[in-house]
Amino acid sequence: MKNQKIEPFQLDNVEKDRHFVTALARGLEVLRAFRPGEGAVGNTEIATRTGLPKSTVSRLTSTLVQLGYLIHREDEARYEPSPAVLTLGYTFLANSRLRLLAAPAMREMARNTGYSLAMGARHKLNMLYVEAARGTKASTLVLEVGSYIPIAKTSMGRAFLAGMVDVERDFVMDSIKHHSGTEWPEIKKGIEESIIHYEEKGFCVSFGDWQRATNAVGVPIRDQAKGDLMAINCGCSAYLATPEELIEEMGPQLVSLARGVEIMCGQG
Repeated sequence: MKNQKIEPFQLDNVEKDRHFVTALARGLEVLRAFRPGEGAVGNTEIATRTGLPKSTVSRLTSTLVQLGYLIHREDEARYEPSPAVLTLGYTFLANSRLRLLAAPAMREMARNTGYSLAMGARHKLNMLYVEAARGTKASTLVLEVGSYIPIAKTSMGRAFLAGMVDVERDFVMDSIKHHSGTEWPEIKKGIEESIIHYEEKGFCVSFGDWQRATNAVGVPIRDQAKGDLMAINCGCSAYLATPEELIEEMGPQLVSLARGVEIMCGQG
């Protein structure tokens, strides 16, 4: 998926931890380099995505094939994840009370409004889709569970930032600044304005900030008992709904959905 950007492999700080197993981390980064819907990928592309040397990637993909987590397409000299990879994420999906409780409400809202909804959790400087409900209205951007979107420019990511405690948000903001380069002033402004919007309206917005033709609103959602934080967004193509329509109609509905799920979490 061309629009999916994953932050490059970084070990500068964690390698100083004597408990950190670099080989394991690199193997997991290789698994993370595969993207939904794109098919098999070669070692060269994996090396580009992870920032690892191609020779290292070759050894890791060979090991993962032997362990049963990758399938080697010998005729193409490419690799793709095997069904065994599902075991790595299924436990999380099955145990996430937020996801289990939110999924039916998301599907109902998608049916009633025609717009698509998604729930995501943070991974580094991205949001990872853990649930999705497809609306009936056409959209220029359709993402599935397992897709990544940037935390800094999306309504989901900004909502997640808005829901974090200050010290945690400051840490993530420092990381975003480090990776943003000359874009940082504009990115910072967008995040700060979105957080102010959240404090006033209860939801964050992103109108063409990530994908020019996509508008979206997002809300943080928390399981207070477990301390889990995620975010839910509702988005559509810009020609389907104006920012004003999303702010007046979809934003409040999304807030209501999130608060309802949080109440159910508290009753569990």
